[in-house]
Amino acid sequence: MMKMKRREFFNLAAATAGGTMLGALTPAEIEAQQGLAGSQGATSPTPKMTFKTREAKVEIVFKAPGLSGNGMQCTDEGIWTIDNAGSRTDTPGRCKVYLSSYEGKLLRELSPEGTGPSGIGVDEDNRTIWIGSTYSREIIRADAKTGETIEKHFTPGAGVIYRRSTDIPARPDTYGAKARTDAGIPARGNAGAAGGRRGGGAGNVAAAQAARGANGQNSGQATADGLGVGRGGAISGNPGPPAPGTGAHGQQTQGGKLWMSVPPGRMIYRVDPKTWTVEHMFPTVGYRPHGIGIETPDAKFLWESDTNMGGFFKRDMMTGEIVDAIILPDGSPFPHGMSVWKGYIYWVDDIGNSIAPIARTKI
Repeated sequence: MMKMKRREFFNLAAATAGGTMLGALTPAEIEAQQGLAGSQGATSPTPKMTFKTREAKVEIVFKAPGLSGNGMQCTDEGIWTIDNAGSRTDTPGRCKVYLSSYEGKLLRELSPEGTGPSGIGVDEDNRTIWIGSTYSREIIRADAKTGETIEKHFTPGAGVIYRRSTDIPARPDTYGAKARTDAGIPARGNAGAAGGRRGGGAGNVAAAQAARGANGQNSGQATADGLGVGRGGAISGNPGPPAPGTGAHGQQTQGGKLWMSVPPGRMIYRVDPKTWTVEHMFPTVGYRPHGIGIETPDAKFLWESDTNMGGFFKRDMMTGEIVDAIILPDGSPFPHGMSVWKGYIYWVDDIGNSIAPIARTKI
């Protein structure tokens, strides 16, 4: 497979973006809409791919608990991670959530509802968690002490992840394949597709689909009737919605509002949890957004990670403008779950096999 250097990758991004800035707000309109961070009427345009980047210095902190980690939230209690576990196989509709100290000590383990979850958020009082149940396309709120479900909602923008003609090839994500080889674990899926199931996006579409199933990421877990978990399939107690597709990834609360990244919608949404109304949204940088991070309760910027691009993008919560970008060096763990805490970006790379690394880089 042809390898693309980081500089070449972003030169291509700038050359192929090709969009024009539409619907920009006037200064008077922006001033009138100041107040709660992210307040805005019209949806922001797709961000221009002309931003400057800087390279991350990566520090691996510890291994995520459980089989892997696909969502993350940092709090004053510690680092929350969410694991698909057997939610699409042995324990349908039930995943694993872990709370660890910043030194890697396991503090809590829960088994809440969630099918192939890819994101976790924690309310600011640390009493409840929000789960992005990706393969049932639900947002589930659960008790942070017991894991019991409190409420469920649909995911805005859920559906099938799609490609656009201007999308650039995914960066090769080699960390997972190397880590599994070093640990003596047999390769899975297509070794050329960024280490199997999780990286590489659509760099080699035919091979990746052959490894993951005819419908790729959107196919779900197979069942006897051919429909699959979360697709109306025949698993007792977990019929799921009837259509294919996936839902939310990263989530975080701020000021009583819930932010989430949704790859099929290519959007980051701000939702009022009380009315389940979308109040604001802006387009993602790429088509594989994952974790999001908001550093402080009064922050006016949000960090967005993109797994295929192997980077973190600081976004103005009102306009969606990219004001900073940190790119991971080749061979680094790529971001899935991500959070921001005390001047660092933390993330977990969903490579499975109980060797998923939690890493960080200084902002």
